[in-house]
Amino acid sequence: MVYSTNILLCIVTILTAVFIWSRRTYVYWQRRRVKFVKPTHLLGNLKRVLKLEESFAMQMRRFYFNERFRNEPVVGIYLFHQPALLIRDLQLVRTVLVEDFVSFSNRFAQCDLRRDKMGSLNLFFARQPEWRDIRTRLSPVFTGAKIKQMFSLMEEIGCDLEWYLKRLTRDMRRGDADRGVVVSIKDVCDLYNTDMIASIAFGLRSYSLRNTQSEIGSHCREIFRPNVRRMVDFFVIFFLPKLAPLLRCKLFTEPHSEFLRRVIQLVIEERERGGDLRNDLIEMLLTLKKEADLQQDKSHFTHNQDFLAAQAASFEVAGIATCSATLSFALYELAKQPLIQERLRREIRDAFNAGPGLSYERIAGMHYLEMVVEETLRMYPIVPILERECTPINKKRFYSLRPHAECYARRGMPVFISNLAIQHDPQYWPEPDRFDPERFSAENKPKQTPMSYLPFGAGPHNCIGLHIGQLMIKLGLIYFLRQHRVEFCDKTVERISFDAKFALLASEHCIYLKIADCI
Repeated sequence: MVYSTNILLCIVTILTAVFIWSRRTYVYWQRRRVKFVKPTHLLGNLKRVLKLEESFAMQMRRFYFNERFRNEPVVGIYLFHQPALLIRDLQLVRTVLVEDFVSFSNRFAQCDLRRDKMGSLNLFFARQPEWRDIRTRLSPVFTGAKIKQMFSLMEEIGCDLEWYLKRLTRDMRRGDADRGVVVSIKDVCDLYNTDMIASIAFGLRSYSLRNTQSEIGSHCREIFRPNVRRMVDFFVIFFLPKLAPLLRCKLFTEPHSEFLRRVIQLVIEERERGGDLRNDLIEMLLTLKKEADLQQDKSHFTHNQDFLAAQAASFEVAGIATCSATLSFALYELAKQPLIQERLRREIRDAFNAGPGLSYERIAGMHYLEMVVEETLRMYPIVPILERECTPINKKRFYSLRPHAECYARRGMPVFISNLAIQHDPQYWPEPDRFDPERFSAENKPKQTPMSYLPFGAGPHNCIGLHIGQLMIKLGLIYFLRQHRVEFCDKTVERISFDAKFALLASEHCIYLKIADCI
């Protein structure tokens, strides 16, 4: 009896302590007179996210548009017990991303440096001061001149896409001219982007468009297939990063990491043995390695055997997931508005009629194509949340957000910017749910509000591969629409809704479109 009483007393004491701690924790923003979203005890504002009722990005979008916060520059939120800020004011957005980048130079999300080399060494998750060194040395790899050298490799994949579409629609020529083939457009885009990344990042031809069962394609699809363990790993890395070492969370599964190491090692050995020159990212990273060898710089990061594989892995995630989704959404909107599609197809035909072949410069001159891509990225920013960690310089404990907001950000506090919400805010974009490439015409583009368009972020931490990504999307649209058109069918969803299981913007339902031959 005494033993049971002691246990009951212990339980009551623990629950009371948790309740008091919770009450004290969740008055943080109230004490600082910052309007905040009412939290749930222990879970903060992540209850709906944990129940997979809503993705974190869509939740931040909902908070942004909440009427209570209409005139607020910032909104207080809680990640479990951790106070965080959602920024609404565009001037404050500029301060965080650009003007005072040194005080927000790290992402809040992070990987375990000891046990997850593949995650922590890639540019997206690297932290200061390693991030600055890696970014500085990789930036020359992504210049216009280097991308131009890769153009022929990328064009080969575009031609493969056109061949694949011809194979899908070849039976159509024998029957009714209005017939077409219905496909899951995301699956086709995945094959195209898998081949593209395999070529320019891994230095290999995977031929996914010719053989959908290719090894590289299978491994690439595996990392985007959700399961309980992967969802837990991602959740901890992004929302509870301090627990990542304890729970041994990894950005990539061990089989996938070993596959990447093996592939990159084989490519490097073959290049060094044969001396073949291939203008891809691996060749450019190898050039950095050779320069470090000549300078006898043993501290150079290219001497780490996991570094090259980590960069290839980051290209894989960023290139396949983001470009594939963007291309899918663009084709969906073009199928929805045939007049816009026809205008784009006319520009594509004119580009090919201007001379033999297709050149990098000619694509740069396709202004309507540029407008379509930019409007797609406005409506569907695939990375829908920008996040930073407050790291005030000179070891200060707090960072003042004045004059934009009457509050302080604490050292280590996560700061979020919902570019998805900003890019759908009617204050900056009239009729934001309407697909209108004319927003980005030469006449209208200068009228845009600064910092209201952030699909690739802004400032020193913006996406380093944005120009390659845009070129991949443009080539995909060019070779998709040159000899084919996309149309709605009976299986096409009327409105895109987003999957709650993914951190990136992804359609909840398969996007089915009819592909018709135009020859």
